[in-house]
Amino acid sequence: MLIAYIDEFGHQGPYISHNDKKYGTHPIFGYGGFIIPDYNVRALGGYFEHIKENLLRWEIEKAKKHPRRWEKKGSALLTSRNIKKYGSEIEPALRRIYAKLTELDGQVFFFGKQKPIGAVKQTGETTEKREERCLIETIKRLGRVASKANERIFVIMDATDTDNRERAVATLGKTIYSRLNHDTNSIIEIPIQADSHLYGNIQLADWSCALLGRLSDYHFSESAEHAWSVDFGRKVLRKTKFTSNSIIWSNSPSKNSGCHANQLFKTMPFWQWEAQREEQQRQKIKNNQQMRQKLIDAGSPEFHAKLDEIKSQGNS
Repeated sequence: MLIAYIDEFGHQGPYISHNDKKYGTHPIFGYGGFIIPDYNVRALGGYFEHIKENLLRWEIEKAKKHPRRWEKKGSALLTSRNIKKYGSEIEPALRRIYAKLTELDGQVFFFGKQKPIGAVKQTGETTEKREERCLIETIKRLGRVASKANERIFVIMDATDTDNRERAVATLGKTIYSRLNHDTNSIIEIPIQADSHLYGNIQLADWSCALLGRLSDYHFSESAEHAWSVDFGRKVLRKTKFTSNSIIWSNSPSKNSGCHANQLFKTMPFWQWEAQREEQQRQKIKNNQQMRQKLIDAGSPEFHAKLDEIKSQGNS
């Protein structure tokens, strides 16, 4: 059996740009974390707690709490300031954690979507609808991973507030138990939501989502604040396996453009790479049209007469 630990990354609310005072949070919303065989869950959790305790010993002692009941949120750990000041300590610690995940046959998973630019009245997409769509697609993709491996899968998510929790349970219940949806046949039960401060593996999912959040912000926003995340992520996750269906879909008009795991570690932001690719495709179409017109222009009088005849038949 496989166990998936999942949390949110990015931000679920509307987005315009980082310079917008009201809608300047994050261009992406999605879910991420990792999948691991059940028999390796305890080994990974124990190793994570060991690394966390050594890395953050000063903060834990200052809080006067038991290390396994103390949590450091990934968003607070992986800040630009912390990486600049403590990166030489954070980077090797996380590299060891993800190397252990790979050693224990674990895989990182993520699914996200670039949000349409604008407020709800402009995009027509509410926060609740965005959460629902991403959650349903996440669960389907986790189910496909398990089915492909001929395994069953149990999903554990970081707990949210009561309203969101009840809405998520209702959404996932309809998805998992639908007779029309075969992608989720391998999922044992509606995902359990647990408090992250009590479980090391959920905290690791939170740290994973924090890094995914920094990487996706760099690749999909106009800001370069998190440019450090590319090199950092490349070092930390260099031997890490990702599920083959991990992706962040862009809101490109082409409707089929997405950022895969390998693209997260490229220096060129994805939005820039995507714009260049689309321009190349437009130029290719334009060149083909010009070449076609040249061939038509070079045709014989009989050829042009036949074309005129075909056009007239089409218009009749």
